[in-house]
Amino acid sequence: MKIRLVILALVGIWLSVAGISRAAVRITDAYLDLNRIHKWDDCNGDTWDPFWADDDNLYAFNCDGRGFGSKPRNLAFNRLAGDQPDALVGAMINTMDEYGVGEQKGPDGATWKALGQECIDSVFYCFVSRQTYGSDSKDLLIRQTAANASLIKSTDHGITWSRSAAENYAHPMWPGRRFGAPYFIHYGKNGGSVGQDGADHFVYAISNNGFWNDGDDVILARIDRKKLPNLDPLDWTWFTGGDGGNDSSWSSKISDARPIFSSPAKCGTTSPCYVPALGVYVMVVWYNPQILSGWFNPSRMNYDFYQAEHPWGPWTFISSCTDQFIVGNSHWYGPTLCPKFQRTIDGGAEICLFNAGCPFDDVPASIYKAWEIPLVLKTTPAMARALVNDDDPRIRYTGNWTNSKGRPFSDYSGDVHFTTTPGDAAEFTFTGNGVEYLTEKYHDEGKVNVYLDGKFAETVNPNMQNFPRLCQITVYRSPTLADGVHTLRIVNMSGHYALVDAFRVLERR
Repeated sequence: MKIRLVILALVGIWLSVAGISRAAVRITDAYLDLNRIHKWDDCNGDTWDPFWADDDNLYAFNCDGRGFGSKPRNLAFNRLAGDQPDALVGAMINTMDEYGVGEQKGPDGATWKALGQECIDSVFYCFVSRQTYGSDSKDLLIRQTAANASLIKSTDHGITWSRSAAENYAHPMWPGRRFGAPYFIHYGKNGGSVGQDGADHFVYAISNNGFWNDGDDVILARIDRKKLPNLDPLDWTWFTGGDGGNDSSWSSKISDARPIFSSPAKCGTTSPCYVPALGVYVMVVWYNPQILSGWFNPSRMNYDFYQAEHPWGPWTFISSCTDQFIVGNSHWYGPTLCPKFQRTIDGGAEICLFNAGCPFDDVPASIYKAWEIPLVLKTTPAMARALVNDDDPRIRYTGNWTNSKGRPFSDYSGDVHFTTTPGDAAEFTFTGNGVEYLTEKYHDEGKVNVYLDGKFAETVNPNMQNFPRLCQITVYRSPTLADGVHTLRIVNMSGHYALVDAFRVLERR
């Protein structure tokens, strides 16, 4: 199986480079590897959509913050340089002062915001639009509206940009809200050289019906790649339904556009991404599942993962997750997917998801910053999962463990076992084909050694600085065990907390 997946991945990469389409591999599961969550403590702001430029760096605008600079702006432009996603170093490139300082509003009561961003043939592009906060928008669902979008470009890697803010305000390229929140579909470095769906010839973009959060549906547009630098809205066409590979499915009139995805009040702004190794597109549909009572106070955020063989769909559901693992009144939002740092893994692929979170403080511990989280895409048959609580009799504790119940956190079944004594151990015997160890990540946690069937597996470190407490986090996973009985043993290796919240047993269906 492993050799076959590696061969498929290599073939997929070669086909993409050669500009040849390849058959899609169905994704059976998608989940965020929260054990490897990372954020940049030295930045501030949201709406991050990093794109992979021709110089091999990532670049991204931020909104409503200082980015990696010193003063807040409506939007500003940053570079993220480095060879690993958790080691990227941020730097401010352009404060974009013409678009406003802080949360500066114009005569229309709206502010400038950056949306989808991309590098195409060594030119940087960004959609911008006028957005009105939910507290002022008069929307019945208290949503932030987005309207009057335009496209700006830079031919010097972000140092200067055109069109001007004044021109975009007076003469927006797309008046109104139907294309008020556009995002590019990402294909790869410098726009990619992907033959799939003619992406080496066309540039694709999506937009919901004019909301930053909780839009209702999504339409698809495209433009000849060679015409993109002209910044002429008349060069764009709109998908009208049917087979998007036929020119007859595209119209020069935006009024002819038909949604490629509909889900009322669930379509927040996002950037789909093509995964060459799997020959499939992935999109994150994010939303607040309850009506807001004020701006901006979500009870929780949901991320639904979808896949499609083509930009126009059909888009099919993969899986879902929420942000309730974050303790306190903190929430994430605005996920985007990045083509750089994609890699094949046993049974699938892994890509980077970027997002931000609130509340909006500008301190190192704040989550109102750029986050990066690995998104795991599995193509092997789905496995049954059974959570086993920390008080299950199959778990044998040795040492000075304490059972703590009723903590004001998101513990599974409302309790945990913990110890601070080095050498204390917990041993779990189970029957299955895989196992996961769930604990919390926080600044007072310490290293834990993990042993599987009597052999050392790895050392995990749930310690995490400048973050809120995160609960029910999988810090160890072994999903490919042989049929039979197995034993997982964890040992506290420090004088800090070692904690058991639950184990998860995996079985082939």
